Amino acid sequence: MLPETVCVNTWIAENQRDFVPPVCNKCMFAEQLKVFYVGGPNSRKDYHLEEGEEFFYQRDGDMVLKVIEHGQPRDIVIKEGLDIKFKTPEKTAMTYNIREIFLLPSRVEHSPQRFANTIGFVVERTRENTEFDCVRYFVEPSNERLFERWFHLKDVVKDLPPLIKAFHSSEEYKTGM
Repeated sequence: MLPETVCVNTWIAENQRDFVPPVCNKCMFAEQLKVFYVGGPNSRKDYHLEEGEEFFYQRDGDMVLKVIEHGQPRDIVIKEGLDIKFKTPEKTAMTYNIREIFLLPSRVEHSPQRFANTIGFVVERTRENTEFDCVRYFVEPSNERLFERWFHLKDVVKDLPPLIKAFHSSEEYKTGM
């Protein structure tokens, strides 16, 4: 039997309590594709690296996706969708939704930065058993690696916080080296 459709507004309202730091994430579907909504605010310092592409769309508010591209930091702003209301030549009222989306290529270090009262929609594929993700921290403001951990990601909400905690209790964090 096929699943039912999901009313996104209701689903977000029912799961609002899960949009809290450090990850601010709630998974909607977790089969071949992991489909989740992410709330703000967060101001993560870690960069994530994965083997697959990642799709970003901002439902409410803008976000900044910090990336390391060819060894250089870059900010990619992903803007909230926009509704344009207009009338057709026949005088019929219409609303056209213009949305920005972004498809992050595989193996690009990225750090999603979300602001207060924002909600983003993210899709990524489930990892193969042989694939590993990486979390990296850099010496600021340079892009010299300070801390790096490779891991097999199954559930970002469960797997990422222990790595963030490991960084904050590490010698690298304490010494900055």
